[in-house]
Amino acid sequence: MKIVIASGIYPPDIGGPATYSRLIAREFIKRNINVSLICYSDKEDEPFDREEKFKIVRVVRKKFFLFRYLSYFFNLYKLARHCDVVYAQGPLGAGLPAIAVSRILGKKFVIKIVGDYAWEQGVNQFGVKDSIEEFQTRRYDRKTESIWKIQKGVVKSADKIITPSQFLKKIIKGWGAKEQKINVIYNAGPEISFIEKIEKKPNQKGDILISSARLEPWKGMTTLVEIMPDLLKKNPNFKLVIVGSGPEGEKIKILIRNLHLEKEIELIDKVPHEELMAYFKASKIFILNTGYEGLPHIILEAMACNLSVITTNVCGNPEVVENGYNGLLVEYNNKTQLKEAILKLWSEEKIREKFVKNSKEILKKFTIEEMINKTIKTLNF
Repeated sequence: MKIVIASGIYPPDIGGPATYSRLIAREFIKRNINVSLICYSDKEDEPFDREEKFKIVRVVRKKFFLFRYLSYFFNLYKLARHCDVVYAQGPLGAGLPAIAVSRILGKKFVIKIVGDYAWEQGVNQFGVKDSIEEFQTRRYDRKTESIWKIQKGVVKSADKIITPSQFLKKIIKGWGAKEQKINVIYNAGPEISFIEKIEKKPNQKGDILISSARLEPWKGMTTLVEIMPDLLKKNPNFKLVIVGSGPEGEKIKILIRNLHLEKEIELIDKVPHEELMAYFKASKIFILNTGYEGLPHIILEAMACNLSVITTNVCGNPEVVENGYNGLLVEYNNKTQLKEAILKLWSEEKIREKFVKNSKEILKKFTIEEMINKTIKTLNF
């Protein structure tokens, strides 16, 4: 089987889709599957990844968007001429040119959907205030509607659809995709052998609470900052570490300064994956106060680093965290529940130990072998 992976991002970019694209490419190569990959990049790079030994074509992001799409299309066309299947990571940046190339060349087209891109853009750019569930049944401005229609059309046209949670399967069905086309394949957690080799970040002092995500409005990072004064009254040794970058970054910096919490809160820009795991291993509790999550891969990584987890009871989160068994679930942006959960885990070591132990059992459902085998089966039709 010959596969072209059409991705929007790829390391050194951070984020789940970048990590996933590299991981599956590596694993396909191990199984003697011919792989090439195309992605967007901040700069042109060598056509071959020296470590991975498969062809990578990078399309520079800084070009005018129409030229960028055309460049992506023509480069993907060249890669796909001799492939069996085009596997796109997302509906627009990668999916739109990928569906066009696939149909012109008569190739199989599979797409992975990890969220609702139209809703994300609506929240970030066009003033959408509704939750992802509410968004599915309401009408919006022309730009948001246009993105949603393109997304829906690309997904409905796919030969097969892969998604990482039952929650997202329901969303995709609502777009009109046939249920038999939709395959739920859970993302894999990190390899424990990889995690064990990483040393914890030195010079991290205090009872560290950590969160990591792209700094989008729905990630609720400002709420974590706002509850810190109350938490510090209970435990002056608390320190909040936020790792990530994004459109909310400047707002969070200003809030930290206004609350005079520069010593108690550390905001760290995006870091290499291994360094993020080193920060995790130096921390005690991982918090993801998110209003939207397809399937939280970052939580799988936190659990692998022996962190106790607090997250929200939304979207795909309950498919990873069972409340009271391997973590605590709270309402999104509920400050009272967040503070109570943090103080409970901080004060009760036995509960933290229980959650860490039970998380090891949960992680058995999210193995690389399981994910890759199911993905290959889905692609090879």
